[in-house]
Parts: sequence; C-alpha cells; structure tokens
Amino acid sequence: MKLSLMRPSPLGLGLVLVVLVGSASWWLAQFVPSLGNVTVAILLGVLVGNLPAINHEAVITGGKFAEKELLPISVALLGVELQLAQLVELGGLAVLVVMVSILTSIVVSVKIGAWLGFSRTFSLLIGAGNGICGSSAVASTSLAIKAEEAETGISIGVVNLLGTIGIFLMPAAVGWLSLNALESGLWIGGTLQAFGQVLAAGFAVSPEAAQVAAVVKMGRVLMLGVVVVWLGAWVRAQNNANGSGTSGIRVGVPRFIVGFFVMSLLASFEVLPRDVLAFITTSGKYLLVLAMAGIGMRIHLRMLLSTGLKALIFGGLVWLVQLVVTWGVISILL
Repeated sequence: MKLSLMRPSPLGLGLVLVVLVGSASWWLAQFVPSLGNVTVAILLGVLVGNLPAINHEAVITGGKFAEKELLPISVALLGVELQLAQLVELGGLAVLVVMVSILTSIVVSVKIGAWLGFSRTFSLLIGAGNGICGSSAVASTSLAIKAEEAETGISIGVVNLLGTIGIFLMPAAVGWLSLNALESGLWIGGTLQAFGQVLAAGFAVSPEAAQVAAVVKMGRVLMLGVVVVWLGAWVRAQNNANGSGTSGIRVGVPRFIVGFFVMSLLASFEVLPRDVLAFITTSGKYLLVLAMAGIGMRIHLRMLLSTGLKALIFGGLVWLVQLVVTWGVISILL
C-alpha cells in the first residue's frame, strides 16, 4: 500500500519561507544592532527572493500574505506603545505636518507631472501615494478619478519602491542631520509612504521616534477618505462633469488603525498587566519583521525595469520636494 503525500501549497511554502527569513533576521540583527531587525529582514528577504532555485510562486504568495495580513496585525498590536498623552501633546503639530505633507505631494506632483508629460490622473496617483499611505491611497484614488489600470499598476510600483528605499534612507538622513526623536519621528511619519515603512524606519532610529512617527502617519491615513473624495470631485469638475461625482466611492478607516487606537487605549489606561503588554509589544515587532521579510522577498530587479525609469524619476522628484518642504516646516516649528 502506497502512501500519497499532499504537495505543499504555494501559500503554505511561502509562509514557511517568511517565518524562516523573519526568524533568521530577528536572530542576525543582534550582531548588527545599527541596522535593526526590520532592515535585516528586508535585505535577507531580497537575497532569498532572488535566489534562482527558489520557488517564486511561493515567494509571491507568501510575501503577499505577509504584507496584506501580518502587517496590519503588527501595526495594530504596536499601538500599545502609543500613550494618549503623547497623542494630545502632538495634536496641533502633527496635524500641521500632515496637511503640509499631503498638499505638497499632490500639488508638486501635478506640476512636475505636467512638465514631464504625464497625464493628470497618473500625477494624482503618484501625489496621493506619496502624500497619504502608499498603495492603499493609489488604489482608492484610482477608483475616484477613474485612472487606467496601467497607470495604477505603475504608480503602486513606484510608490512601493520609493518607500522601500526610504526605510534605509530616512534613518541615515536622520543620523546625518543629528535629529532628535521628536524631529525624526515627525519627518519619517510625515513623508514615508506606507505604515509598515514608517514603523520600520522609525524603529531603526529609536522606539521614541517610532511612536511619534506612528502618530503622524495615522493622521495621514485618516485623511485618505477626505482627500480621495475631493480629488474625485476635482477631476470631475475639470472634465466639466455634473455633480460631485462621489457616489459609489466608499473609503473607510482601515481596521488596523482602529486596532491601533484600541491597543493604545488599553495601554494608556493600564487595563492589561505589564507582562501582557510586553508580550503584545514583542509579538507586534516580530510580526512586523515577518511582514518586512515577505515584502523583501517580493522585491526583484525586474520591478525597477517594469516600473519605468521616467516614472520612477518623477515619483522620486515629488518625494524629494515633499521631504524638503516637510523638514523645513518641522525645523521652523521646532
């Protein structure tokens, strides 16, 4: 009698790879504390994901699951590190940084995009992705302004690549400028594209910087619905359409943001014991490392080529202006 063994699914194999790479990164980071476990996870993920003998279907499936499922959970759990007193203290300052960052990204994107010959819809996708929250903002904005699929795909590629570069670039820039935790947190939270990227870069600087960055980033994410509806109405007005054109557009607050606030409340009012909060914090950081490992595994050199050099330069210019203007505002305020 022969025993038949089930062939492991691409998702199962991919998750095994994610856990192995993430766990190895968690261990290796102790030997390179200047990099941090999140940065090590991305680098090791890229190395493993580009091995010729690797099962690329498993890499893509597992990496996508880590980004879509594990990353939101990690963000929610890390809410225990945010105290409400800090949120209140940063209130006005965080709001100002958020508004400057978003408006700068969108306005500059429209101007530079027109100069480089890109369509208005593509320019708005790049502006929203850089200014608000990366891929989610691009996807939501594309529905509102009826962008073409190719424009949406390229925009997501550009924004994700820039954000990944930013995970390494921002901590280095913070060190070069000798910024303190408040300054670096405001700058990172106000300019990096995705929430996971903000946390990764923030923790690479310090836990305090990561907390401030998370507050500012939450403000940007919470502006998603308002900005997307406004952009949809503006594009329709530009096209001489009747009405606001907002029907059918539904943009809610992401569940991981709600979870982040809930965990923050539990920590702020000391509802849970300290050892439980410590366990939640460690679990959130570990899941963040796994998510970054999965994201790193999906980064390939051909992504840069498929994205298009001109589009990448365009997105980079927009982000550079956003970085400079946001830092200018922060330096004036502080």
